Amino acid sequence: MKKVILSEYFDIISPKQSDKINFTESCMDDPDAIPFLGRSSANNGIVSYVKKVEDLVNEGGVITIALDGSTGSTFYQHHPFSSGQNIWILKPKEEYLPEGLTPLVALFLVTTIRKAAESYTYNLSLTKKRLSKLKILLPLDMYGKIDINYIYNKMSSLRNIDLLDRIPNKRVF
Repeated sequence: MKKVILSEYFDIISPKQSDKINFTESCMDDPDAIPFLGRSSANNGIVSYVKKVEDLVNEGGVITIALDGSTGSTFYQHHPFSSGQNIWILKPKEEYLPEGLTPLVALFLVTTIRKAAESYTYNLSLTKKRLSKLKILLPLDMYGKIDINYIYNKMSSLRNIDLLDRIPNKRVF
């Protein structure tokens, strides 16, 4: 494990976002609804489900982090989503994770990012500048890439990790 600067290994992207008031509230049983992320530390950051507004939909398969409110709340978003303010997307840079982000790898990365961000609070919140300089622990291979084998070995040794196989087709709230 090596301590690295987050922005060297991740692109920090501002999502398509708007205030919740600009969306029509829905429920998770509605096939046209998508999760709406707020700065919550619970429920994967999902604060409600809303009707899809095409210009405000972010792709799934990414990590999100709250910079305000529940500062440092970090989650993996499997499905497309919309979000409120001060939610940022973290995408591993392809040269360091050429295999792409899987749910298992994402959960490992979410944990290490969340741990690194825990010293930030509502009073000392994360900013994009602070986030880009955040030091996180990553397993790296001899080429400096994120060590996928280490992550899979570590994660597969956890109890109940097979539950992840059931998550991708489910909606959670």
